[in-house]
Parts: sequence; structure tokens; C-alpha cells
Amino acid sequence: MNALKGTAYVLTCLIMLSFFTPIYGARSTDVNTSDWFYDAVERLSEDDRGIIVGYPDGTFRPEMRLARDQFITMVVRALGEEPGNSEGYWAQNYIDKAMELGILKAEDFDSYLGPVNFKQVITREEMCMIIIRAVERLEGEQTFTDLTQVLQVVTDSEDFSFKYNKDIMKTYKLGIITGYPDHTFKPQGVLTRAEASAVVVRLIDPDTRPTFDYEEQYNEQHSGMESHLLGGANWVDPVAAGVRESAEEDWKLITSDMEYGPTEKMIEFNLYLKQSSDYVDGALMYDENGPLEGHIESFERLLQRRMPQDQVDIVMEYLAQKTDKYTYLKHDEAFFYLDNDRYLVRVDEVMIAKGTQYEQAGAVNFNIWYRDQNFIDTYEKNITQIMPYTDVVIYR
Repeated sequence: MNALKGTAYVLTCLIMLSFFTPIYGARSTDVNTSDWFYDAVERLSEDDRGIIVGYPDGTFRPEMRLARDQFITMVVRALGEEPGNSEGYWAQNYIDKAMELGILKAEDFDSYLGPVNFKQVITREEMCMIIIRAVERLEGEQTFTDLTQVLQVVTDSEDFSFKYNKDIMKTYKLGIITGYPDHTFKPQGVLTRAEASAVVVRLIDPDTRPTFDYEEQYNEQHSGMESHLLGGANWVDPVAAGVRESAEEDWKLITSDMEYGPTEKMIEFNLYLKQSSDYVDGALMYDENGPLEGHIESFERLLQRRMPQDQVDIVMEYLAQKTDKYTYLKHDEAFFYLDNDRYLVRVDEVMIAKGTQYEQAGAVNFNIWYRDQNFIDTYEKNITQIMPYTDVVIYR
């Protein structure tokens, strides 16, 4: 048993040595010229800052997961700083230097479970937070436009943690951290040594960053989308399909951060009230410039999957009255009976500070119900009831 402990101790020491002490020489035995990360690893192996290096046994171990303290050390070194290892906890000097440089803040890794654990593996979204600060330290404050374009080309953008949302969009748009071939970002995924090498090379050399081409990515991801609409070759009947199958079809049509239910988690934990055999809801958001990018188009496609275009146009022409959060729809709430009364659509404008100088309507909630017998018998009467002194209209 003692021999095993001794072996483990020696191995741990070798791993720490290989990460934090530059070991130059022969090319790593487990990095091939055909590997996507080959150029990045080669670039860093030749960098005299010792940002990340190989192991004493000649390997690089590209798939090994990276800890927070290891990534922080890489970035500090990439910024030209080398405070050296600390006595006791080796990474403390690097953490302190990162705080001093402004690329790390005390509250970045807040934990309800106790003190911050810098030995914990670092996620891709946590890495974005550190990288964007490092970029601004090297290149000055960055100017970004149309950040929400990122949300339209990343299929799992709803999984971005709110805390890191803007950091992810900025690093993605800069071309420092991009997504996977399936158009996901995997924000809670763990960073590997290979990925970290590519990220740091893009940090220190802007010429290696791929250009963010919104139109190309959008078209690549959404080409053929019309085949999933009503009458298309790949159309899935939302009434006949199960909740998950139908929701997955809708998710393909939503190319923005528009709110939509049911979400993955609602379905997984059975938290969604299914009022009819086809029922979805969500919200369109507006600012002073108009609807947020992609919201109107995403909502229209949800309708196009369910009914003919002439019926869709009735709702969209009504929505067109609202051009920003300071202009209003004709009614606070409107119900539309469409497609020979097969569907009921509700459009509900959310007013804030009504009647004051701060009045605005930054959101329009929507509901789409298929009018099966259960919906008619159980929900419809209460949903469409018009109370006195309310501005509600029913179009039928």
C-alpha cells in the first residue's frame, strides 16, 4: 500500500513538473501532424514563455482535462508574466498575479459549498470570462456589434449561464473560442489541453483567429429549413407528434434567443402543462431599435409549421404595428382563431409603468393552441374570457 502511495506521489510530481516547468526537445509522441491542434501545440512548444509544455515521458496528453489554476497560469504566462510557483499551493502566485492584472476577480468562482476550488476543472464558459479580459488587456477595450448573432448560430445557446452570456458571445465573435461541427458550444463542457492550446494561440496572435461570418454560419445551419414547414418534405405534424418530437422540430426553426416552451428541462422533468395536443408559448422581446434580432422570424416559422401562409399573415400583419418598445399594438391582448378554427393564437403585450412617463412594452407574450376537445372543454372558456375594462379583442 505504501509503495502504491509512493508511486502516486511521484506521478503527481511529474505531472506538476511537466505543466509548469518548460521541457523542450523532441516532439510529443502523442501529437500527430494530422491532429487539428498540431499547429497550436507546436507554436506553444517553441514559445520561450513556457505557456504549456509536454510531459517528461515525451507525451503531451491533449485530451487531459484542464483545471482552473492551470488555465489561469497559461494566460498569465501568455501575458508575459512569470511569478513562479509558490511554496505550499503551487498556483497561488499565478492567481495573485491574475488578480493584479485584472483577468481574475475574487467573485468569479463563487461557491455556495465553501471556498473557491481552483483545482476544479474549468468549463468553456468560465474560460471565456478570463480570455475576454486578457484580450482587452493586450489589445484594449473591444467594440462589438450584433452580439446576438451568435445566439442564432449556436444551437445550445439556451444553455449559456447568464453570468457568462456576454463573455461567450464576445469570444465567439472574436474567433478565439468557437463552436463544434454540430453548431453547439457546450458551455459547461470541460476544457482540454488541446483546446486550451488553440485558445491561447488565438489570444496572443490575432492573425490565427477565424473570422466570424454570420451569413455563412447561418446558411450552413439553416439551409433547407423550409422543408420542415407545413407541406415540406421533412414536415412533422405537431398534433400527431409527441411533446419531445414536436419541440425538437420547433427548436430547429428557432434561430434566435426568443423564449420558447417547452424547454428541454421542462420536458425532462415533466414540468410542462400540456393544455392541448399541440401547445407552445414564448415571448418576443423589443428594445428601442425594434424586435430583438431573429425573434419575429422565429415566431413566424412556428406558425408556418402549423398553418397556411395566408393565416400566418393575419398574425404577422397585426404584430407589424409594433416597431419598438415604445410603440404599441392595437390591443393589450388579441386572440386569433385561424385555419378554420383549428388553432387559437394569443398575442399579449406586456406593459411596464403604464400611464407614466416611463411607460413601455418590451415584450409580447404568445401562445399557440391546437383546439382539440380537451382544450375546448377544459381551458378555452377561461382563457378567452373578456373581463370588464380590459382591452382584449377576438379575431374570428
